[in-house]
Amino acid sequence: MNVHTPEKNGIFIRQKAYFAVMRLLNSAIGEGKYPDLLLGGLFKNEEFSSTEKATIVGIVYGILRHRERIDYIVEHASRAAISRVSLNILNILRICTYQAVFTDASPAGIINNAVALSSHEKEAGGFVKRTVEGILRNKDVTYPDREKAPVEYISVYHSHPRWIVEKWLREFKDVRAVEALCSADNLDPPLTIRTNPLRIEREPLQRLLLDEGYSSSLTAFSPYGLVVDKKEDIFKTDAFRSGLFEVQDEGSQLITMLTGAKPGENVIDACAGNGGKSLFLSGLMKARGTVLAMDTHAGKLANLRRRAGRSGASNIRTMTPEGMNLKRLKGTADCVFIDAPCSGMGVFRRNPDSKWRLTEQDISELAAKQKDILRDYNELVKPGGRLVYATCTISREENEDVVRAFLEERKEFCLIPAAEVNPELFSKFMTEEGFFRSLPHVHGTDGFFGAVMRRK
Repeated sequence: MNVHTPEKNGIFIRQKAYFAVMRLLNSAIGEGKYPDLLLGGLFKNEEFSSTEKATIVGIVYGILRHRERIDYIVEHASRAAISRVSLNILNILRICTYQAVFTDASPAGIINNAVALSSHEKEAGGFVKRTVEGILRNKDVTYPDREKAPVEYISVYHSHPRWIVEKWLREFKDVRAVEALCSADNLDPPLTIRTNPLRIEREPLQRLLLDEGYSSSLTAFSPYGLVVDKKEDIFKTDAFRSGLFEVQDEGSQLITMLTGAKPGENVIDACAGNGGKSLFLSGLMKARGTVLAMDTHAGKLANLRRRAGRSGASNIRTMTPEGMNLKRLKGTADCVFIDAPCSGMGVFRRNPDSKWRLTEQDISELAAKQKDILRDYNELVKPGGRLVYATCTISREENEDVVRAFLEERKEFCLIPAAEVNPELFSKFMTEEGFFRSLPHVHGTDGFFGAVMRRK
């Protein structure tokens, strides 16, 4: 079907785009597939206009962010019982509810969508149309009482699983802070890039990007960051092809700077992945000394080597962490940086699907794994060297508790206050205990935790 539906400012979107949204939601919610990969595959294999792409991305991520609130509206504004309808029908209702509540799509256009999307559903078309009409009439539902039932209110209105809201309330002990955090998680994150100091300085990069049609502003904290106003085709710019920048959230930039990496040092990036932080470490070190990037996935290290070539990060070496490799490296590193695998609770605004698949058991298992990684890699730090532990999560079990358990076990390490690395910068992020913490609702960055430890 190639019906056109009017959207904002009179722009028309083919019905094909909404069918694509429905398929993507079925795969992301029903099969647990990752939406960024699904979107990448869709845009590679099918033709859509730039406006249609933006619409597809906006609706998919919007529904994943606001899923609990949308489902609440569906049930309370209509007679639909979510547990009794198929995933396909439910996702049609979610698409139309999202349009009704979060966009300026016209009621007529939304009903047309409902009819078109349910056209292949035998006997369900009438039910979908009646339900969407009910939602349009009654979308201003009454939510749980904010003062009397704060957990239920935050969980529903700000769309976070109840157990996560309860967990954060225990840890923050401040209901307003938890509400602000959950609200910030549902904002569309900015496109933040990090200047490659091996190639260019920030202001000249800003001017080059402006010449290519990309205006930007300076990041609030990182001296290397720019917030770019337009996301589309940023990787097709000459500036990117020339290795002048990488896409990296400001919180991620700061946590890399927390290592205090200097030219001439031997730095080990223990969980390098695709290497965004390894590349920045090389830049901070002016490509002098060595960055040894380690990861269990050889494919990620191969990708890192390609990126390093484009960026001029000539001092990066890669290695998989087999036992003999770790033994040979014992006591050789000025700094070991552990960006540990974690629950990702600090990056829900970028990966909203993850808050629905995460479980309490996952956190316990990850904390155990993080403790093992610290035990394996701390031996690589030489006397007087630094061990920097970092996560992109907001979870005490994976952060403070892991570090405290390690320091209790390994008395030869001591905690260094984050502000000691860079007083002017990190004093803004240091907790009372001396840890680094960035928060979406406080700093406008992704949520990161960091601890700097020194071998005595």
